[in-house]
Formats: sequence, structure tokens, C-alpha cells
Amino acid sequence: MKSKVILYLVIVICFLDLFIQLPIITPFALELGASEFTAGIVVAMYSLFNMAGNIAGGFLSDKFGRRNTLLFGMIMQVFFVLIYTMTPSIAILIGVRAIHGFSSGLLTPASFSLIADISRKSAIGKSMALTGVAIGTAAIVGPAAGGIISSAVSYEMVYFILSGVYVFGTLLTFFGIRESSTDESRTRHAATPFKELLLRPSLNVAYISSFTLMIAQGTLAFGLPIKTGILGLEASITGMMLSVFGVTAIIVFATPINKIYSRYKSESLVAAGILILSASMILLHFAPSSGFVFLVMVIYGFGFGFIFPSMNKIIAEHSEMNERGKANGIFYSYFSLGSVAGSVLAGYFATVFNLPFLGIGLLTLVMLVILMFIRYRLEISRQ
Repeated sequence: MKSKVILYLVIVICFLDLFIQLPIITPFALELGASEFTAGIVVAMYSLFNMAGNIAGGFLSDKFGRRNTLLFGMIMQVFFVLIYTMTPSIAILIGVRAIHGFSSGLLTPASFSLIADISRKSAIGKSMALTGVAIGTAAIVGPAAGGIISSAVSYEMVYFILSGVYVFGTLLTFFGIRESSTDESRTRHAATPFKELLLRPSLNVAYISSFTLMIAQGTLAFGLPIKTGILGLEASITGMMLSVFGVTAIIVFATPINKIYSRYKSESLVAAGILILSASMILLHFAPSSGFVFLVMVIYGFGFGFIFPSMNKIIAEHSEMNERGKANGIFYSYFSLGSVAGSVLAGYFATVFNLPFLGIGLLTLVMLVILMFIRYRLEISRQ
């Protein structure tokens, strides 16, 4: 139990890396002389190389073990994060974002594979729900901490503190986490090629779910400030709206509501969650007031709460220990790809409909149809 608590704390640290930078990386790039377009490249570079890090982290965690991969990634983070404090130009900042995104990507497949390895089969859903609490905590604390520290001191101080957090994370991993994979599984790490995991229908349900969820998330981050502006609200209201969705999701993860992950099929919860996300996107497009937007964000939070643990549970249930790292690596690379696609598609639909939500709502419905078709084929094959 103690080891699991430490692991959840390590997951908070892993995701704090992403969230603490949200309010500062664009103004940091602009301060170094970047144009708005170049600042967009700076932001996207992290996600692009995070995909490569996810794949590498999955492979390494299967071959060398989850704990060793976590330690390697944490130590890399300590030093790569510090380079931000010495960055004199945009070109170097883009390079730093690339290596930082890669090293950060190593951590996620290893940590989630470790959680799946040590969880009882009947409790995997609840374990994944608690990882959602950890990520939600990082999502609430990170942006606030990044904004306050950068305003009170400097952008560089944020990265000094983040490096220190990773020193703490390295010590936690070294002293508090035990290896979960076995010698036999590491010996057999190459038994399942990436292509087979990429094409396995049961895992494709999780891959498509993660891609769809992150398209919606990217759209929310892009479009919600535009919506609040159209409604004549202050910019700070956007943060409050995002917090409402985050708190709602945490309530789903951490309260007795989380029994749904053991009671219902993961595929059914994912489908219901995507339907809720689609409805939320469409409702946001037509929302006439701030009160209505807040209500929609509560609904969206339930959709997110249904999807996140369920798709992680699908990965855990449909992969063996010797291949689980690679499966999680592919899964989280879809996360990163969805983040990039969400921003691009949201920008396109905003030019067509003035707001991105309607177009994305219809797109996520199409993704739901694809998901249901894959599930139907799976049911037929099982019979």
C-alpha cells in the first residue's frame, strides 16, 4: 500500500511537468523574441517529441524494467529542465523543448505499467481512477504554481523549482518503489512486436479513445477563452470553468462513484464518455450564458471521468506483462498526437464556425461510430 501511495505521488510529479508550464511557455517564448507562429512551434515541439519518448519509454520499461526506466527518465528531467534557465535564444528553446518532451515521455508508460502490474485484476479500474486523481491534482496545482512563481519571481525560477521537484521524485523512486516486472517478462520483452500491439483490435479501442479525448481537451483549451470573450466575460473566468471540469472528474475518480469501473464494461464506459464529450462540445457552441457554460463543464467532467480510467483499464486487461510497456507507450503517443491534432483542428473549425466546438462535437461523434464498429467486430470474434 505504501509503495502504491508513493507511486501515485510520482505520477503527480510526472504530470506536474506538463501543467506547470501551461501558463508560462508561450510568454517565455515571446519574451525571447518569438513570433506568435514560432511560439506555437515551441509549444508543439514538446508534444511531438513526447510521442517518441512514449514509444521509447514503453520499450525500455519492458526490456529493463519499470523502476529503472522511471529512474532514468527522472534523472534526465533534472538536468534537461535546468537548461531552460540558461536558454538565450528561440532556436535553443526549441531544441530544449524537444529533448524535454522526449525525456518526459519516458515516464508515463513506465509508471502506468507499474500500476497495472501491481494491481489485482478486480481492482485495476479503481487503481486507474486513483491515477486520475493524481493527474487531476497536478492539473489544479501546476498552472496556478507556474503562474504565481513566474509573476512573483521569473520564468527561470519555475524551472529551478521543477528541477528540484524531480530530484525529490528521483529519491522517491529509488527508495520507495520496487520493480514490478519479472525476470521472465523482461527476457520475453521482444516476443510481441510493436506492429501486433498497434493493430490489436481490443487495444485499438483504448488508442482511439485517448486520441478522441485529447482532441476534445485541445479544443477546450483553444476554444474556451474565445467563448468567454464572446460572452463578454473576464479572461480569469476561463480558468474557473476548466477547474469545474477538473474537480468534477476528481469527484468521479475518488468517491464511491468509482465503483462503476468494476461494475460496467470498460468499453461501455468509454463509449458513454465520448457521447457525453460530443454533447458537451455541441452544447458549448450554443451556450447562451456563463452559467450554462459552467453546467456544461460539469457534464464534460463526468464524460472525462468515465473515459480516463476505463481506457487505461483496457490497456492493462488486454496486454501481458512482457508487452504492457510497449502497449502503454503506443497508447500515450496517441494522447500526444491527439493534443497536436486537437489544436490544429480547433483552429480550422474556428475559422469555419467562429467557434471550434460544433465541428469537434461532430468529429467526436464520428470517432464514436468507429469505436462502436470495432467493438461490434470484437464481440463477433469472441462468439
